[in-house]
Amino acid sequence: MSVVWDSPAVTTGEATTANATAYTLASLVTAGAVLYNVLLCFINTNLFGISPTAVVLVEIALIGAALGLIWHRSYTLYTVLLLFAVYFLALMVIRSEFDPKILRDLLIPIVFFFVGRSLGCTRSADRLVTFLIIVALSFALFEWFAPGMFLHYFNVVNYYIARGTVSGLDSENTFVLSSGFFNSSRFDNRTLLPFLGDHRVSGIFLEAPSVGNFGAIVFAWVLLRERKNYWTFGAKLAAIAAIVVLADARFGLYFCIITLIIYAATPYIRTSVLFITPFLVIIALASYAAVSWEGTWDNTITGRLLYAGHILTTLDPLEFYGLLGSNINIGVNFAVNAVNDSGYAYALIKMGLFGVAGIWALFALAPVRERDALRYKNFVACYYIVLLTISASVFTIKTAALLWFLYGTLSNPSRAEMDPLHFETR
Repeated sequence: MSVVWDSPAVTTGEATTANATAYTLASLVTAGAVLYNVLLCFINTNLFGISPTAVVLVEIALIGAALGLIWHRSYTLYTVLLLFAVYFLALMVIRSEFDPKILRDLLIPIVFFFVGRSLGCTRSADRLVTFLIIVALSFALFEWFAPGMFLHYFNVVNYYIARGTVSGLDSENTFVLSSGFFNSSRFDNRTLLPFLGDHRVSGIFLEAPSVGNFGAIVFAWVLLRERKNYWTFGAKLAAIAAIVVLADARFGLYFCIITLIIYAATPYIRTSVLFITPFLVIIALASYAAVSWEGTWDNTITGRLLYAGHILTTLDPLEFYGLLGSNINIGVNFAVNAVNDSGYAYALIKMGLFGVAGIWALFALAPVRERDALRYKNFVACYYIVLLTISASVFTIKTAALLWFLYGTLSNPSRAEMDPLHFETR
């Protein structure tokens, strides 16, 4: 997914005379993908009950709306979607299993990349990121200072029960049910500023892990775009830090630091290295689990890595190649969803080794001409490589849509001329 893949159907000259509505809608649909869960939670709490089907239909509508904005703008999109459909149809026929979730998981990055690639401009993306940071910080402070009032309007756990993510009758979820929040408490001490207590603020994302992912994504963008505007950069950095710390999002904090290293090292990172690294990580995780089988599977970084490696070592060879329906429970119930803690296992089970290699090659090996796009590409690559070791959360639309829209925007050669405000003044 790179700038050299495509010669857009919309040229620079055509873009400057087009209706600005499509370009504005691109940002609005991306914002909707980030915010729709908190809106549905409000509706479920205050207006009427939400069903699992309603959640699915909203996601379909968002992806469909994004696809509708670009369906006529890129021949490359058709080629990618056709290859994607043929491979997964064959895979599902072989294992006699229809799995719409993996189709959805992979449509999100493809579609939102091409939305940014065709309709993204840096000024609009800047405004989108600023808007989301302000909303995320506002909700985080609301939840932190008035948790009871927050639950009155946004009963998080009831929403997750309504959408089928967690069972209200599951005894293992007693603590979750009693707290009113979902996946927002540590079972040991908080890592970031322990004096803040055990509660992890989730805000607009309704569960804390996604807050860290969001923090890393917007930090990488702000660092790329605002680093020379000291006051703006400082204000946004302070807001991101507050969001990440209140959520006790260890990954978000650590990866913000890693991003600094990634950007500095970009001239020395080769595409071949990006391609092979995930597979080296898979080997390393499995080897670590094999030699440390007596280790403790706790919530520390080493414990999470050990558990992820253990899941990889339990895969059947046919599961490894995506040819067999998994014996590992990967359903929607949070309490029993083992591969939530091993994104690599999830990817291998659902896509197979050759599918993972092919999809990753499309991204990692595609050259990028511009420096900022190359830096963000390296960030995206490392984000996936690192986060997949301990989580499958890279596939959630709440953060994936924003990530790929921003990368697509940087891959748009006409992005400087496509600001809606520019159109309105012509």
